[in-house]
Amino acid sequence: MSDLFAPAPEPPTELGRLMILSKTAGIRVSPLILGGMSIGDAWSGVMGSMRKERAFELLDGFYEAGGNFIDTANNYQNEQSEAWIGEWIISRRLRD
Repeated sequence: MSDLFAPAPEPPTELGRLMILSKTAGIRVSPLILGGMSIGDAWSGVMGSMRKERAFELLDGFYEAGGNFIDTANNYQNEQSEAWIGEWIISRRLRD
């Protein structure tokens, strides 16, 4: 049985040392944000491309290192970035 008052375990990397996003929002986020603009292949002629498998590896590595703050928007990669990140979150059961 774990001790309710035991200190939290050390994060695997400095990325896991979460900070408060703002005084009015109590959410705790990683100190670095993963930008999602390059996740996808819809803009391959302009920005290069990233296969879905590679994107999931990148997201897994970011999350395993303690990252929890990902920037995405529906216009990145013609909505592909947002869709793939959402698919990754669902497949890893990271949403409550």
